[in-house]
Amino acid sequence: MVDKLFDAVVIGASAIGSRTAKLIAGNGHNVLLIEEHKKIGLSSKCTGLVSSRLLELLPNLPKKIIVNQIKSARFFSPSGNCLELKSKNPAYVIDRAALDKFLFNEAKNSGVETRTGERFESFRLMEDHAKVKTNKKIYHSKILIGSDGANSLVRKYSKLDYPKNVLFGLQTTVKGNFDSKSVELWFGSSIAPDFFAWVVPENNHTARVGLATNQDPMKFYNSFLKKRVGHISRPDTSGIIRYGLMKETSVDRVMLVGDAALQTKPFSGGGIIYGLIASEICADAATKSLEENRFDKNFFAGDYDKKWKEKLASPITKGMILRKTFTSLPDTGLNALIYLAGHGKRFLENWDMDLL
Repeated sequence: MVDKLFDAVVIGASAIGSRTAKLIAGNGHNVLLIEEHKKIGLSSKCTGLVSSRLLELLPNLPKKIIVNQIKSARFFSPSGNCLELKSKNPAYVIDRAALDKFLFNEAKNSGVETRTGERFESFRLMEDHAKVKTNKKIYHSKILIGSDGANSLVRKYSKLDYPKNVLFGLQTTVKGNFDSKSVELWFGSSIAPDFFAWVVPENNHTARVGLATNQDPMKFYNSFLKKRVGHISRPDTSGIIRYGLMKETSVDRVMLVGDAALQTKPFSGGGIIYGLIASEICADAATKSLEENRFDKNFFAGDYDKKWKEKLASPITKGMILRKTFTSLPDTGLNALIYLAGHGKRFLENWDMDLL
């Protein structure tokens, strides 16, 4: 006999974990949300550029969370040529820490119990529940959900394999002269090998500038900052990006969601929209699991893995193809590709941003 048995324990109170916990609790279940940081939002490693789908998924999002609206993207080739593509729908630059806090408070208001400053350490599957160990306590739950990021410990203890694709990202917020309505993407072997550098403006005078790469990120980060804004500034955000399509994201009594499940865009590394979509599917699977008293791997494979992949496997696969196209080309090929893309602007401007 255990002291208290939760219906679900969610590890990680970023936007995706909080949203998942809130949706499960909204269906009448007792949920515990555990976050290792004492303050919500401070662990964010996100550039905060999202598509207009954000307001479809979160229609009650406070307006103050949206910092800026973006109308175009400028692609810079290694030679410095620029291709500008305008979007039929705006993209939003958001205050990611504020988004995390908003969704965390929504979870609490829905009855979710929360623990902050408490670190998940491991779990064991017992006969009729999961035994979840943190650095402070042991909890018992019918379901465990890992929303604990790209280095998910829940994934590690679940023994789920993921693709080995990994990038290292650095970013800072700097003053300068920027076009507030256009993001910049810079490509090239001397800019950011295997990825790109970015400039995401908050307004005409402030932007989030950074890059991701698979080698020596600080070297390329410093070089790009000096090139783009004229000086070097310490990064205020850092993290890793894992990408690809996981074969399985669940086992008995356990599901992964968000970055922990690699529900991210392979080309851009963005994970908010895909994670929010998957959080709804994860919450539905958890609710059905609790209603039917089914917690086995086969159940979650059908009601979670299969269903989120029906929504996201195709765009992730397309993103991988697009990514491979860019990263396999030498600089001369990238110069030619971006030049030729200018002749197909009308087609490209109708592309769905969430395929990137």
